[in-house]
Amino acid sequence: MTAVAGAPAGLIRTEVGPRNAWTNESGLRHYRWRGTDLPSVTTIRRMAGVPFGLFQWYQTMIIERAINGYADLGKILAVGTDDATKAAGTWLRNAPNLVRDEAAGLGTRVHDAATTNKPITLVGSDVVPYLRQYQHWLAMSGAQIIAAEKQVFNLKVGYAGTFDLLIRLPDGSRWVVDIKTGKGLYTEHALQCMAYAMATFVGQDDIVDRRLTEELRAANGIAILHIGKTGWEWAEVKLTPDLWLAFRSLLIFARFIQDYPKIDPLVGTRLKGAA
Repeated sequence: MTAVAGAPAGLIRTEVGPRNAWTNESGLRHYRWRGTDLPSVTTIRRMAGVPFGLFQWYQTMIIERAINGYADLGKILAVGTDDATKAAGTWLRNAPNLVRDEAAGLGTRVHDAATTNKPITLVGSDVVPYLRQYQHWLAMSGAQIIAAEKQVFNLKVGYAGTFDLLIRLPDGSRWVVDIKTGKGLYTEHALQCMAYAMATFVGQDDIVDRRLTEELRAANGIAILHIGKTGWEWAEVKLTPDLWLAFRSLLIFARFIQDYPKIDPLVGTRLKGAA
């Protein structure tokens, strides 16, 4: 890990990315624009807390590891020391991370191959089926890629992010598209896509891209392109006031939780008693 030039204290780069973007040790990603640090669209959900569905998934992964790896767990606990007990807990808690990291790694490679228009011959065998589906969608939709992997900012609301695709369809309509490769589509995916579309400009390294900003402002809709091994799904997200309100409210709550991680500053007089 290396410190980011100009990054606030405590923000440490933990992954490769643009010079003005970094991820801290808690996995929260930020962008800097002319001295102002902004949380990324995907980070805001995590800042606000783990979604209940994701929390349930964490529990399921831990349970499955305990059941499927009971022999290994037994060997760790058989040592009978406090350190062994702690090691067993760490072993169980790491179960969701292993599954998530494997999926995230594949998703990143698929995103990279799709947004950089890599040929099939230059990607790994695990990426090939996904890239074939992406190429099939391109051919069937007739989409023209206006821009891919571009940073967007909304300084008034206070966030930034990177959209996957900005496209033009044969009917002339423009779409902000988010590519997903996971098992399904979730509510937060619609929130993310809405946030990208409601950004006020496209830019990087403190320079506004005026041409792409005009293209973004001309977008007619937002959609999620869900790519799997054997097929793809184009899901158009409804542009409702509730969706935009929900994202802004989530950002407000996320900031509140970050500013008040403990209740102490919010409490005045405290009385205690015991019968």
